[in-house]
Amino acid sequence: MRKFLVALLALTLALGLTACGGNETQEAPDLAAYYNDFIASLGEENAPMMMEVTEDFMDSTYPGLSDYELNQRVIYTAAISAVAFEMALVECANEGDVEAVQGIFQSRIDNQVNGGAMYPATVEAWQNAEVLVNGNVVALIVAGDYQADAVTAFNDLFQ
Repeated sequence: MRKFLVALLALTLALGLTACGGNETQEAPDLAAYYNDFIASLGEENAPMMMEVTEDFMDSTYPGLSDYELNQRVIYTAAISAVAFEMALVECANEGDVEAVQGIFQSRIDNQVNGGAMYPATVEAWQNAEVLVNGNVVALIVAGDYQADAVTAFNDLFQ
């Protein structure tokens, strides 16, 4: 009888843990809100002039990115080449695409470091650029003096 009760208790516990387990999918944060809030936090005097990378320029800036289905896409780059500031924030529709998108973002960094960026300060900023992944969200962040703040703010979205 005691063995039966122990087995029943163990089964009940196992089923309870399974019911509470990893079937929950975390909803991705609003990437446009993150971008807008971060730029606003810099203040008018510190925020660089940014321009959105639209479909027309997607393949020249991020070759291959348009081949992937994205639930969210927020991509801005500095309007002046002497300023190294760029944020590419995407939510992949398919988990299997995350690694490929991460590779596209890393290629962007590599291209900028190896001749794309023309000024020593911009090359240095690109050398400090980071590609971050959380679930299906992939981010490329190049934020110069604000790099650590931008990365921290991004990571805080997932806390």
